[in-house]
Amino acid sequence: MKIYRNEPTIKQEPAELSLTQTAVYSVIDGERDYQDSLSADRTSSEGVHEVGAYITMLHHYIQEATTAWVKNAGDEKALHSIRKIAAISVRCMEDHGAPER
Repeated sequence: MKIYRNEPTIKQEPAELSLTQTAVYSVIDGERDYQDSLSADRTSSEGVHEVGAYITMLHHYIQEATTAWVKNAGDEKALHSIRKIAAISVRCMEDHGAPER
């Protein structure tokens, strides 16, 4: 069922949308695998970036997610960008560490 912001009469229960944390991590792992398969020629650093470069990429995909959400009905297109954001964040922590809370 698609939910459109302009149609408040359509309701979707949160349970229909939710995934387990394990399922979400599996989706992020799949995106990481995809990102790893991309050619290293795309960057001069052969895939290893400074933290600032990752922040720049995250900013780009946050803007992309915002635009997708504003220009499209529902959340699906924005969620594609959010998947990329999560995987880029994971890659950054793989390369530079992940401070524990």
